[in-house]
Amino acid sequence: MALLTLSEYKTIYGIDDVDATRDAQITAYLPMIEADIVMYCNNEFINSDIIFSGSISPTVSAGPVYTLVCSSGGISASGFSDGDQIKLSGTTRNDGRLTATTIADTTITVSDIIVAEPAIYASIVLIQYPSGLKMYAARMVAYQLAHGNDAGIQSETIKSYSYSRSNGGSYDAGYPAEILHGLDKWRNIKTGHGSKREQFVDRRGTWVADKLA
Repeated sequence: MALLTLSEYKTIYGIDDVDATRDAQITAYLPMIEADIVMYCNNEFINSDIIFSGSISPTVSAGPVYTLVCSSGGISASGFSDGDQIKLSGTTRNDGRLTATTIADTTITVSDIIVAEPAIYASIVLIQYPSGLKMYAARMVAYQLAHGNDAGIQSETIKSYSYSRSNGGSYDAGYPAEILHGLDKWRNIKTGHGSKREQFVDRRGTWVADKLA
């Protein structure tokens, strides 16, 4: 599933479904916020327990309808469900994050635009976000709605591509530090001797830190 949907955002902030005043703007921000979180956390949020590998043919048919076809089958038994977000790897032109609208044994229909190409050995793995991330994603959307057009940079660090705004925003894309600190529970931090992995376990608000030397 997507990290955050328009409906979930409106529910979190108590916005009536009938009020569509900013629906288009919120919808435009959602994938950007998701990308910001993945980049900041250095975390693909992969569930490697649900994976399929085989000869896959990205296909475009009339409609257009975009599908990943595996003629030998076996997709259904891998554990994917309709609406899942997946990561495709191994193709020539279609690698990336996709949303599966329907799952069948030989096909996955996706809502994203893909390019037709010959069958190739590739893999599909489930992307699964902790539910706790939704609140931070919603706050990031709200921040962009309120401050996305702000000007007035107080300071800038070129090498890290970070800056601070006069309204209190800081770090990547100008989000407030307190929002980003909340994301640190899911952040994989690279170090000179390897990486330190801070992985959130989404059960009753607890988390554990796992260090990788």
